[in-house]
Amino acid sequence: MSDYLMVASIDFGTTYSGYAFSLTTDFKRDPLLIHSNQTWNSGTAQLLSLKTPTCILLNSNRKTKSIGYEAESDYSRIKEEDNENQEDYYFFHRFKMILYDNQNLKHQKLKDVTGKTVVASEVFSKFIKALKGHLLTHFDETGKAIEPHEIRWVLTVPTIWTDASKQFMRECAHQAGIDDNKLVIALEPEAASIFCLFQENSRASNKRRLLNRTGQKYMIIDLGGGTADITIHERLPKGVDCEYPSLKELHHAIGDDCGGSQVDNAFMEVLRDILGQKLVNLMKKKQPSAYLELLREFETFKRREITDKNYIRIPLVTINELIEELGEDDVDNKIKMSKYKNKIKRNREKFCIDAELMKSFFGPTIDRIVSLVKETSKIKAIKEVSLFVLVGGFSECKYVLRALKEALPNKTFIVPDDPGLSVLKGAVIFGHERIIESRVMMNSYGTKIFEPFDPKVHEMSRKKRAGGRYICPKIFDFIVKKNESVPVGTTIKREYLTDEPQQCYMDLAMYKSDSEFTEYTDEEGCYRVCDATIDIPNPSDEKRTVEIEYFFGDTEIRMTAVETDSGESCNTVLKFI
Repeated sequence: MSDYLMVASIDFGTTYSGYAFSLTTDFKRDPLLIHSNQTWNSGTAQLLSLKTPTCILLNSNRKTKSIGYEAESDYSRIKEEDNENQEDYYFFHRFKMILYDNQNLKHQKLKDVTGKTVVASEVFSKFIKALKGHLLTHFDETGKAIEPHEIRWVLTVPTIWTDASKQFMRECAHQAGIDDNKLVIALEPEAASIFCLFQENSRASNKRRLLNRTGQKYMIIDLGGGTADITIHERLPKGVDCEYPSLKELHHAIGDDCGGSQVDNAFMEVLRDILGQKLVNLMKKKQPSAYLELLREFETFKRREITDKNYIRIPLVTINELIEELGEDDVDNKIKMSKYKNKIKRNREKFCIDAELMKSFFGPTIDRIVSLVKETSKIKAIKEVSLFVLVGGFSECKYVLRALKEALPNKTFIVPDDPGLSVLKGAVIFGHERIIESRVMMNSYGTKIFEPFDPKVHEMSRKKRAGGRYICPKIFDFIVKKNESVPVGTTIKREYLTDEPQQCYMDLAMYKSDSEFTEYTDEEGCYRVCDATIDIPNPSDEKRTVEIEYFFGDTEIRMTAVETDSGESCNTVLKFI
């Protein structure tokens, strides 16, 4: 019997976040019977949404006041009513991408909209805790008799996140009150792939199924707010005792930081050029509701077709008030004086933007996405893949789909229903059932060892004298290799000896390389990625042997250790760098 009654997923997105859940009993009856919060309210637009903006408001004591749409409304009210000291509050907005390729997460700080800083882990953990609390409150209000320890939690991350970023998210979840043993990390495009597979299985007839055919190979292109994540799957045949379909990864994940928020940034850059940096900054500070509504307006606009004339509503009253305060030219004069005078016209409370300029907002980001997909399509192992599935919020942008179809006319592109929810709901299924059978290693992993020097094998420049003999240090000892297909749950064992009498712990460094042919740990592209500390039970004067068991093939790397003579488990602490 499972040790949980429910699976709850948290999709922590760059732009929007949310949660979904299903009972184990419901999953057995219908895997797609997945519930999500129906009450996120976008404020002035009175629009109900299944996700809420990734933002959080903290008070002067750094306690969470609100998150999402509510945080936007609260912060705007505080700023605009001016009946509270606005400088006492911290407002963080779209902060997830700080985890992208960041090498110093432990000490990383986040700046709020006014420049005040808080340690990143505190902001992340409080946002996760608030989403978790929102879900538990929902259970209380609806009379669901579910205790926190009866929930298996699934937290989503991009596939291209580093090991350190994944560990950072796990630690933040722990700080948020989620038990490590109840937490699973899911990779976003994998979760989306799983949901699309189950969704098609439920809705399509056998003749119309594309994904859910045995042997079908397809590419999942997850276009979110911050990243574009690509993974390639093959649908495997069901086993004798297997009730659900399973997937095999054909190539390691590929991705880049080219999500939809880059388009937002391009639009805002033009707005700053026209209105001036000072005015935009003042709007963010004094009229944040207007600024956030402008971002929301553009977020909605991104999903529309680009035409000869594209109308975007602007907060004209607010802009005019700020222009008067600054003593600057009116909006029309600002447009005439800008380099966009032939591209933008004001029509009452809207900017009318011509197609060429509109496309320029999307161009660099879409070019990067198209290049990423085209280059991936050339990889020998997946050249024959012709079915591409677009998921994620930015996949709803029609301009993206058109650009991909034009660049790859011989491929079939599909966008499933509710592509922006595919990660969130797929993560719930992932928490219930092991669907992924194997993954392809994105990097090589190994440890640093030395060997007796052999001139036939080792470079002469590496010859070192130690303890009366010649050795070759800094040899990269492979545990797994890049591009190796590793079944989920694969274990690899290595033995290590203590160096000193009465040694009570052992330090072990793990290295990661972007090559499958690495020889030495100081080569370019190879670096230390993890420091492990292994406690030695009952230290003695004799040398002790410790057997390390590495776990690969899952979404996270794990390690356990046993002292071989006694069979005692050794406490092991991993710290990814």
